[in-house]
Amino acid sequence: MAAETVSTRTTSTTDRRQQILAMTTEQGFCTTVELANHFGVSDMTIRRDIQKLVGDGLLRSVHGGVTMLPAAALEGSGDFRDRYGLERDRKSALAREATKFVNRGTAVAFDAGSTALRVAELLPRDLELNAITHSLPVLSALLNMPNVEVYGLGGNLNKVSQSFGGPATVAALEHLRVHTLLLAASSVSEHGVFCGTDLDALTKRELVKISDRIVLLADSTKFRRTAMVRACSLEVIDHVVTDDGLTDEDADMLARHDVQVTVVASSHEHR
Repeated sequence: MAAETVSTRTTSTTDRRQQILAMTTEQGFCTTVELANHFGVSDMTIRRDIQKLVGDGLLRSVHGGVTMLPAAALEGSGDFRDRYGLERDRKSALAREATKFVNRGTAVAFDAGSTALRVAELLPRDLELNAITHSLPVLSALLNMPNVEVYGLGGNLNKVSQSFGGPATVAALEHLRVHTLLLAASSVSEHGVFCGTDLDALTKRELVKISDRIVLLADSTKFRRTAMVRACSLEVIDHVVTDDGLTDEDADMLARHDVQVTVVASSHEHR
């Protein structure tokens, strides 16, 4: 999350805690590191602020940060295998279009999502590429591509999402830079790109930071869904690949945020 540092000389403890509450409410989850950087204070100061807010029953402390979400809300959006089988035709159409953003000889990051997996599966076998991913299925899909150098991001394996996450995953991204990020989402709205878990959001934010171009893969149903944790704002998105179920209202929303849109034909009937 891009944010200007706030000087502690102009921000009282009370004001800072109110802003921490507001930020966490907006995003669903914040790490102690990003809060410390945002306010320009020490990690210990932020931990004291969090302890106070948690003690007052306003927030809940979780590993690496703080959330306003109940524990059940951080379990994600379902088993990856189930999600992979949903809207298969629609996702394949998006993925075929998205392969055009994977430029030969560049470094591309694949987010953990079923559409990103379809992109990996549809890439030309002789493509020369440096691929970065924390998705176990994407890693497997790229294994047999002889000219793709694969950099797997380790960490804690979430068996439901079949992706790695946590501090080790974020640390592995710290010194990397990629040309294009193929970003996944559970939900898209005026307020930004959302996902189902705090660790997913943390990884997505770090991927956004190291990417020169961010391409969001989001079928039109994502604009009609809700998810709990904000990964990033629409301002950081360069391009959205979606299908012709996108409403005029959602197209206008993306235009207001200067997001370019590619719409692919879908075989589904739209409500």
